[in-house]
Amino acid sequence: MSVTDLDLPGVPLLDSPWSLRFGRGTRGRAALEVYNNGLLLDVLVAGPLSADLLRGGRRGERDGHLSVLAWGHLPPDGVPPAVWFSHRRHREPRPAEAVGAAGTFWVALAEGRYDHVSAARTDGGVQRLRVRAGWSR
Repeated sequence: MSVTDLDLPGVPLLDSPWSLRFGRGTRGRAALEVYNNGLLLDVLVAGPLSADLLRGGRRGERDGHLSVLAWGHLPPDGVPPAVWFSHRRHREPRPAEAVGAAGTFWVALAEGRYDHVSAARTDGGVQRLRVRAGWSR
């Protein structure tokens, strides 16, 4: 399945440097590949155990437009986390809608330049990561 086949309301991936590809991992488990301008950044495979709620956050650019993408595994309750992006020079974080994908992952996209992303489960658990350049490993 390609991003053109993906229905993610509120996440306009086609207007950004980001793309997603879905497939099957070992034992037929769902897999998600995350790309920046065609460069593979991460591969997530659904697992039987609880995985990282917040797996990654990257910033990128296409045609002069800055954006940031975050992704991770859905929590056991299946509800996408509350997500917000922040920048050390701005006091107010920017909330972003996390959208479930393939029944086991989530993604969130925002325009602009941010250096941190946070995700909160409905039970209150929060994870925070530094947003890295889209091409870095």
